[in-house]
Amino acid sequence: MPQPPVRLLPDPDQHELLGQTLERVNRACNAARTRLLERGVHDPSGVARGDLRSVVKEELDRFKLPSPFVTPSVERVAAALRRQRFSTYQSLTLPAGAFKWGGADRVTLPTWAGRRTVRVYVDPLRGGLRPPLEGRSATLVYRNGEFELVEAG
Repeated sequence: MPQPPVRLLPDPDQHELLGQTLERVNRACNAARTRLLERGVHDPSGVARGDLRSVVKEELDRFKLPSPFVTPSVERVAAALRRQRFSTYQSLTLPAGAFKWGGADRVTLPTWAGRRTVRVYVDPLRGGLRPPLEGRSATLVYRNGEFELVEAG
């Protein structure tokens, strides 16, 4: 049974940083996708995985994004080669290892400026003291001016 979304409660600086992180990842992925399309690659099977990773890594470096974003960005670019470009704010799926749960009420996650610990809203009706989404891949989503973590499906 999928876990309900976890609402992040970032302070104003963290909110801005999370937004900037998603924007940078999107710009880097769009730039990598554009470079690959210019090379005539319209399907990820048309390029070696190492070459795809290399192009994505170069763009992530150009946008000063740390290594935790490489694998999720390679997957996003591969998927994007089959469909449209990314929007300004796009969700980003990260593996379970990218998150460190500091109890049920906070999570440490990667940003473009390093890891940050952000408070999360815990529904009092949920019960239990186990951190939500612990040990699970999750998608960082920005919608309606708020950030959420949603269990990756």
